[in-house]
Amino acid sequence: MVNRRLARWYDILAEYQLTFSYLPGAKNSIADALSRRPDLQPETKFLHDLSAYEKDDDIQAIFAAIKRHNRNSTQKRERHQQKKYRCYYEANGFLWYQTPTDDVPRVVVPNDLKLRQTIISECHDTNYGGHPGPERAYLTLARRWYWSKMLKSIQHFIANCEPCRRNKPRLTKPPGLLEPLIIPDERWRAISMGFITDLPRTKGDVDSIWVVVDRLTKRCHFVPTTKTVTAEGVARLFIDNIWELHGMPSSIVSDRDRKFVSNFWQYGFKYIGTKPNMTVVHRAQGDGQTDRMNRTLEEYLCCFVGPLQDSWDMHLANAEFAINSTVNSSTKLAPFEADLGYVPLNPLQLDAEQLRKPKKRMRDVYDWNREEQVFDVGKQVYLSTKHLDPKHSGLPNSTKFGPRWIGPYTVVRKIHNHAYELNIQAGNKLHPVFNTGSLKPYKETTRLSRPGGVILADGSAGQIVKRLLGKRSHKRRTQFLVEW
Repeated sequence: MVNRRLARWYDILAEYQLTFSYLPGAKNSIADALSRRPDLQPETKFLHDLSAYEKDDDIQAIFAAIKRHNRNSTQKRERHQQKKYRCYYEANGFLWYQTPTDDVPRVVVPNDLKLRQTIISECHDTNYGGHPGPERAYLTLARRWYWSKMLKSIQHFIANCEPCRRNKPRLTKPPGLLEPLIIPDERWRAISMGFITDLPRTKGDVDSIWVVVDRLTKRCHFVPTTKTVTAEGVARLFIDNIWELHGMPSSIVSDRDRKFVSNFWQYGFKYIGTKPNMTVVHRAQGDGQTDRMNRTLEEYLCCFVGPLQDSWDMHLANAEFAINSTVNSSTKLAPFEADLGYVPLNPLQLDAEQLRKPKKRMRDVYDWNREEQVFDVGKQVYLSTKHLDPKHSGLPNSTKFGPRWIGPYTVVRKIHNHAYELNIQAGNKLHPVFNTGSLKPYKETTRLSRPGGVILADGSAGQIVKRLLGKRSHKRRTQFLVEW
């Protein structure tokens, strides 16, 4: 009985003059060649590993020692005489490494940089790797692989990982050593000032305090004002409360409040010959004296202001007198004593040397376990996004999952060892001078890595452009030649 399949073949073969003959399988070698085409065979892995074994002299020496030892030594005691290679053995064409504490053997990776970087990249760069740190990556890789100085090579690989350098926070103290301001040699020739804002509005219709401190005697003045006071208003407060009593200072330290950076204030300083020293944004250490005085004043007011908190301006005179009457830890004198003396006609001369010891102690405490970070003009650096608005960091919305560092930017001017001006794009409305604590050096990557994706403002995926090489007009469209 012929089934349908054979009947179909009969119909097809009936068109040809065929002769069927039997051929034993041993003589029919061509059948294997037809059914085993090389291009249809599955890819054979680890061929690169085996060829790398042949190029590694150290591994070839281990193979030779293992073969020589197995041929000449049969007793267990003799097999342990060569301690150098006792953890190595050969199996299935691979060299394996296993110590007494290892649960499973590990494959020995030859001295091939590309092969080792590929293995590390699979553990570190992939989405299932998750960009772990050097120690975690080492513990993961050490379960299956082994090579000499494995941890060091992993540390070097991850140190050159661009996504890690951009997105991981700095775990050490911010770089930059403390550089105290120069001690003035005269009273009220160098002052610092700032504002305490957003206080409860009082019956006198004020909600802020203007704080002024003499940097030599530490004597202070507290002036009630409003948060909306203009630059002209601050100038009037300055004339009525500082210039009238102490004259015009030659140096003023302040933050970058809009009142102090206004053209009116800057032109006024230039006209009278006073040098404004403004701190870098988000750098409280630059004007620590005023910030410390603000905290002392707030602590005082908390102790004496009533529950309604609408009369704190009535306590400012008493607060000023109390603080100026208290011995200062730096000068070892009360500010009144340092500025006026016990008798107004016989003011005490303040020895500036007394300030140097606490300054040195403060500097030593701050500089402990920190390193100085100095950049030359032309160097490229990363900029921290910790204090940047999303519009400045290039992110569409929140910076929560954005990169911790952006850039690189080029240092165009060195203000001093702790402040640098970067080539921020014009019109960005971002002050281009930053403290060294917000910067870290940019390093050119020395390996092939997988660059992270870039999310554009409209939510689509993009890619970082390194530079523009040229442009042309083609079919009424402008085309750009870029380097990724």
